[in-house]
Amino acid sequence: MTPRNPAAQRPHDVFHFTANLKPYTFLERPEDERFDAYLLSADYARGLSEMAAQVRQQQRELVADNGNVDLLRDFARRFRPEAAPLDEARKVWEDEHDGRYARPGQLPTDLSDAFRALAGKIAAASDAQVTAEHTRDALARQTSIAPTFLIGMEDLTLGTLATLNIEPEYASLPQDFFEKRIGRAVSLARRTEDGEFGPVSGQVLAGLHAVDFDSAVLAGGLAAEAGLKGVAVGLFGALTDRNYVDFRVQDGQVIELERAVPRPYLRVLEIVAGLVEGYRRAGRPRPAFHALGAGTPILLPLLALLGDGEPYFATDSTSPIVDGWSSPTISLYVDDPAPLKLKAYKIAASWIEGGRGWDCPCPHCTSFHERHPPNLDGARRWWKAEGKPRITKLLLERDGPLTPFLPYLGYAADDDLRREAGLARVGHNHWLLKKLEAEIRVRSAKPTALHAWVNELVQAYAAASPSQAWSTAVREAAALATSIAGRS
Repeated sequence: MTPRNPAAQRPHDVFHFTANLKPYTFLERPEDERFDAYLLSADYARGLSEMAAQVRQQQRELVADNGNVDLLRDFARRFRPEAAPLDEARKVWEDEHDGRYARPGQLPTDLSDAFRALAGKIAAASDAQVTAEHTRDALARQTSIAPTFLIGMEDLTLGTLATLNIEPEYASLPQDFFEKRIGRAVSLARRTEDGEFGPVSGQVLAGLHAVDFDSAVLAGGLAAEAGLKGVAVGLFGALTDRNYVDFRVQDGQVIELERAVPRPYLRVLEIVAGLVEGYRRAGRPRPAFHALGAGTPILLPLLALLGDGEPYFATDSTSPIVDGWSSPTISLYVDDPAPLKLKAYKIAASWIEGGRGWDCPCPHCTSFHERHPPNLDGARRWWKAEGKPRITKLLLERDGPLTPFLPYLGYAADDDLRREAGLARVGHNHWLLKKLEAEIRVRSAKPTALHAWVNELVQAYAAASPSQAWSTAVREAAALATSIAGRS
């Protein structure tokens, strides 16, 4: 196994944000801006093998992903035409019943049966896709970079259900449905460890999925009973969920929320907390753990509550790259007044209208603005001359009238400038996450200090967020994480 980063071996320096390995996240970064852990998908192992070797030579953690995220997207596209009408019928039923979200067992039998039948089709498709040959091929590419950790092969069913909003309460799925899907992933991990699919380098992290707290407890328990000492959980479905919910289920009991909230953050914490709780109930030590896909600033401290004292507890995400470079709406990460994602056009609006602007001291923002200073006076003159229109992201697109004045906050027409600004924003977002990572590590030395700090962040988030629904979701997620973290 590749030696660990000495910094990561210190007793409490166990929390990692794991950056995606790319030239601009590693080779083009100075030493003090590099992360202690990097993730590389099996899909890119051959093309970036030399860079991966440098990560190992510098004794940083290297995580080899199995490359299944594209398959999850393909499954979602494949089955969405069948899932969408069912979801629409569910919404119609809810509208006809006081607008409340359907609780377990409430949907009409024929609709529930249709949801359950579709779940069965997805499970069969996963069985057909995730074969021994598929697993061997992925493993060969993963082990070719000699990683510290490798993500085990997954069953794609539960991740696809979450993406398509096929919820347990809609489909009335029996316990053995979840046991079979999770058990398949656990078996694939054990067989991988045993060398059935080829030689293994690095510790295997079982590739698990869950859709809520209870299915995650089941997953953690099955993995623990199988003797697995490392797990990774796919959160693609949870984080792409655009639905709201006004209840959750824990140990089979419906827990009412104070209001309807966006599901993603709460679901992420339900799943991770459930996995931790599953190991606890099985009487086994907490495993090495990796949350696949969670990179929103507020999620890092929330997840850290569940990682006290673990040998490896990590999260990764392409979000800081997508948000800074390729998303239709540019977002920048901040930690003042709270860990937040701010839309660039809203920053521009505040700045132009006389409010707080963008004064980040990080090296990426500073360097870009030294080369391309913002022309705030010009932006304000244009805005006033046009009658002070509402500032939207369209005004900062490639042909937007404000983009030449504020190129950092928009998509410049010039290709080179647009790329330079994108790289600077990605660098900034990673800088902010690295800053949060460092603060988590310091406070993890004393769990009471970590919990107090996270509580302060949650309160600050609630005060700063323009959405009460998102604030409530974060409070609910923090309360659940705190509750599970406190169990011994």
